[in-house]
Amino acid sequence: MPEENDGGYYAIKGFLYQFDKALIEIMSNPDIEVGIEQKQDIDYQDFVIQVKHKETQEFKDSKIKKPVQKLIELFKTDQTQKSCLYCHFNDKETKKWVLTLTELDIILGDLSGNYPLYLKEKFIESFYIQFSEDFEAQFFQVINLIKSSFRLADVDLAYIYHSLLRSKLLDISIKAKGERQISKHDLDDLVHDAEKTVFYIAYSKYLNKSKYEQLVKKEFFTFKAANIENFERLFIIQCGEGATRVELYRIVTTLIHKYFRPEKSPQPYLCIIGMEDHYFIDLKQDLLDQGVQFDDGTYFDGDKFRLDRIIEKKPKNSKTGIKIVNHVYLDKLISKVKFHEIYQFYLVSPVSIDTEHSHIKIQIIETKQVLRMIT
Repeated sequence: MPEENDGGYYAIKGFLYQFDKALIEIMSNPDIEVGIEQKQDIDYQDFVIQVKHKETQEFKDSKIKKPVQKLIELFKTDQTQKSCLYCHFNDKETKKWVLTLTELDIILGDLSGNYPLYLKEKFIESFYIQFSEDFEAQFFQVINLIKSSFRLADVDLAYIYHSLLRSKLLDISIKAKGERQISKHDLDDLVHDAEKTVFYIAYSKYLNKSKYEQLVKKEFFTFKAANIENFERLFIIQCGEGATRVELYRIVTTLIHKYFRPEKSPQPYLCIIGMEDHYFIDLKQDLLDQGVQFDDGTYFDGDKFRLDRIIEKKPKNSKTGIKIVNHVYLDKLISKVKFHEIYQFYLVSPVSIDTEHSHIKIQIIETKQVLRMIT
């Protein structure tokens, strides 16, 4: 698809390319703080980097005029600053290009006369252009660097780490300007105390769908101890058009068998998003017909939702195996219940939830993936 018709896709990909380059710099310089979107796209100590990813375009001098101008303007204010334009064009192989004065003038074009000769001469002594690898080549470079930097035994685990680190850089990039920096030490703390992770379906491109599902299952839904922790859990599932009641019924019964232990672990909560009301009613009827007992916060068909009822602790002899909440009441539920673990399976965008505890967001393309991940 021509770039002008799909600008959003390439813009997002450009940001991800920049984040991966930032991860390379952070892991390659473990003792310093790296700035994200501060002086330029990336900066640390006396070095700044502009990042441009133009995978559909062939190189022309005019296409790097603006980023070079930004860097020379920055150099005007601080001539101790070193800089690099890190860029990818589809017709350029990886190489370092140190400009001559003539080449700089050609790139700047009509702007060349705006800068005195001495400034341009000094600028090219501390500036270079790095024609870089494409998106996927750099991605695998980052994955391998994560594996070695964090001493991971399995390269597949590096995908989990990558997702976590990339999400962290996104969080940093939207903070106030003075707060947009991070170090390798910060990354170490993050992965050792990971409470929030977003795992994207895009990783299945490299892992294949089955391996993606197995990796998520192993990391998030395989118990690593004999006993299950005794705290509240919430599962949020966004359904696609192809979702069936049979799949959802199996998901419900799996969650009950996996997480509910009388007197040891409470009934999990389940919120289903994207299911029409009449299908939701049919699902609950299926559960009752099969003897699966649940609480949906009502006493009878047509009753209003009663938050106090659904959050109350069930008696020891209760056969209620799961608590099912309509998505309309999700905010009220979260404001009242202290969930130590929240798992979201989403198709496009996850629900925004403010929590200090574990919040795992996993992107899917179909509901049946949830069953394969949690079983």
